[in-house]
Amino acid sequence: MQIKKINQLKNEIENILNDNKALEVKSINLKDKTSIADFMIIASGNSSRHIQALSEILLDELKKKG
Repeated sequence: MQIKKINQLKNEIENILNDNKALEVKSINLKDKTSIADFMIIASGNSSRHIQALSEILLDELKKKG
């Protein structure tokens, strides 16, 4: 069950980033490599303002979802 929730959260984050025009969204599987995370999600943007907006949108959307 825990794996399903982790994958669901990863997919939600990727979708939020893609919906807001993040560039080169990549996820790196860290399972069994570190104890602090299962995935690392990396994305880039067109400018520093775009990247800042992406992080704010992502935080707001995740807070809404709980």
